[in-house]
Amino acid sequence: MKFFAKTDFNMFKKPFLMLVGLLFGLRLMAGNPTSMPVPPNEGMWLPHLIKTLNFSEMQQMGFKLSAEDIYSVNKSSLKDAVVQLGGFCTAEVVSPEGLLFTNHHCGYDAIATHSSVEHDYLTDGFWAMSKSEELPNEGLTVSFLQRIEDVTARLATVAAGASAEEAEVKIGEEIEKIEMEASEDGKYRAEVKPMFNGNEHLLFVYEVFRDIRLVGAPPSSIGKFGGDTDNWMWPRQTGDFSIMRVYADKDNNPADYSVDNVPYKPKHFLPVSIKGLKEGEFAMTMGYPGSTDRYLSSYAIDFQYKNSNPLIVKILGERLRIMKADMDADPKVRIMLASNYVSLANTYKYFLGQNRGLDRRGLIEERQAMEAEFTKWANADPTRKGKYGKVLEDFKKNYEQSAGVLNLASYMNMAGFAPGLVTYGIGYWRLGMAMAKSPDDASAWAGQIQSLKDGLDAHFKEYNLHTDQNIFARMSELMHTDLPEMYHLDAFKGKLFSKSKAKGEMSRYQAYAANVFKSSMLVDAARAKAFLDKPSKKALDADPGVEFVTSVITLYRSQLAAGQGMFEAVNAASMKTYEAGMHEMMPNKKFYPDANFTMRVSYGKMIPYDPRDGVSYKAQTFAKGILEKEVKGDEEFDVPAKLHDLFVKKDFGRYGQNGDLPLCFLTDNDITGGNSGSPVINGNGELIGIAFDGNWESMTGDLVFDPGVQRTISVDIRYVLFVIEKYAGATNLIKELTIVQ
Repeated sequence: MKFFAKTDFNMFKKPFLMLVGLLFGLRLMAGNPTSMPVPPNEGMWLPHLIKTLNFSEMQQMGFKLSAEDIYSVNKSSLKDAVVQLGGFCTAEVVSPEGLLFTNHHCGYDAIATHSSVEHDYLTDGFWAMSKSEELPNEGLTVSFLQRIEDVTARLATVAAGASAEEAEVKIGEEIEKIEMEASEDGKYRAEVKPMFNGNEHLLFVYEVFRDIRLVGAPPSSIGKFGGDTDNWMWPRQTGDFSIMRVYADKDNNPADYSVDNVPYKPKHFLPVSIKGLKEGEFAMTMGYPGSTDRYLSSYAIDFQYKNSNPLIVKILGERLRIMKADMDADPKVRIMLASNYVSLANTYKYFLGQNRGLDRRGLIEERQAMEAEFTKWANADPTRKGKYGKVLEDFKKNYEQSAGVLNLASYMNMAGFAPGLVTYGIGYWRLGMAMAKSPDDASAWAGQIQSLKDGLDAHFKEYNLHTDQNIFARMSELMHTDLPEMYHLDAFKGKLFSKSKAKGEMSRYQAYAANVFKSSMLVDAARAKAFLDKPSKKALDADPGVEFVTSVITLYRSQLAAGQGMFEAVNAASMKTYEAGMHEMMPNKKFYPDANFTMRVSYGKMIPYDPRDGVSYKAQTFAKGILEKEVKGDEEFDVPAKLHDLFVKKDFGRYGQNGDLPLCFLTDNDITGGNSGSPVINGNGELIGIAFDGNWESMTGDLVFDPGVQRTISVDIRYVLFVIEKYAGATNLIKELTIVQ
């Protein structure tokens, strides 16, 4: 459903070896590969290069502002109204008092954190009718981009004449210097990011605000209407939005949460247009897309298709099944697990859809055809052959030699590290290492003891033992039965596992889980507290949960780390070479770098699509679609009574259109994970919607842009305002906005 929620989608997307690269997805035409254009709606473009690369095209499509209105360091511009939310989503400033619009699923963790059985904001929604009612969110930040600088030449200068190994060290040291200089003693967050797989480097400088408060959220029956069934699907009727506010100190500077802080006064905020968008009209998005892979070799895609993706679907499917059973049985567990479940379900469906898309598109064959053209071009010139002639063979060998370690990585990260016992137990494993190193010096590990004490209550507040035990049992089974013996955990060779036997309906792995959980301090707050009050290495070594955690980490360090490092090093070097070659082969092509959580601009138009033979989809949905899908009492398709009545009465106020209320719409903008909450902006620079999803047919969109079927799904801003004003009665928020009629 999302571009995406708080869980780091990219850790699933590249099971864990950072399978770097992109996929052009361009069909090389016979004869002249250098003349290939980029389709008008393809590309996640860097905002500071819009003026030279894209602006003329944008004007022709209907953009009416200047390039400097998009990105400027000398005056306020659209970039100043678009923020990175928490490093996982995008949001936009919509008022002179720092009000933010983003997606419901981007605010989901904050909403769930503030929820309880008594105050269930996930089910009932939340609306602050005054600023004093707005809720703080510890650890949540928003980052405002200040400027972008090209530092490629500076890094090339320090690396000149050095060997490859020396150059890597020198470049790393210089990047640290650049970031330190740009941070101005901590005033800003500065990051140097590689572009085109390290062929270029850009510096991004941000101002980071740390006091972000929850202002409003519709009930999940609006914000998640359609649930998993409609996730990644069209048509949609989902009001996927939430509202937050940025606070600053009295001088408008970033500050930690304080009751004395005041609403932030932005350099720029977006006016909100309720004119709507017509088919064919210009639409632009700005945001922080996380990762695309559009230069990926056929070998990488083939491995994902046959190995990584099916493994992710299999393992996540089991975790979701276990979680869902417990969530359905207990409202408290439902709230506790809701945020994690939504994120995992989204990832599960994404990879399921990606393989279906690969079947439909024949992308591996496209890549192979392109690689044949690349090989022909490289071999036609001795100099080119020397630089690029071996790169494709290097890809092939690297994947063949690393297949076992790549599969192990998927199992380790999806299954081995899945139980809460393991993620929590890592801190105890580190404590054991410190104790072993300094057995007679308690002061050497006193800080770790205190850290574990400080985090104990927070961990167990969000921990459900029954669910975790079942996940532990099933993940242990997969790790033991699916992997070859050389990759078996040491815990499976121990006495406790050996004596765990199947009995009745209890499998061997369920018996093993029961034995581990029966006595481990990692699953019981009282036991953990007793240990931390009187810690000993002997108690740690005797704990079966700590034994399991130790075996997971040992397997990672002994079998995975070295192989992973070798794979990544070869793949990174090959990708850098390959992409340099592609640029040289097609000098007339306008290239955009892979998405990497830096600000990007994409532009297109409102447009329908035909997904398959005999099926055509319109570009807009309306309120009547909710009434058509409504199923009372169903968790995915129930409709709040007040919303139902407003729709039946057609009480849409000024937000209606021809007797109905617009809900969601399609554009052919090019976005991906991290773009969740991105503003959809019309040609006048006004907010018309909030992007929240892609369509089922575009699940290969991170690998290749397919203009025929790839669509962005956005909630119409008129539905957002309708819910705020007519459903919630939060007119205090409506009054903050600059609404263009």
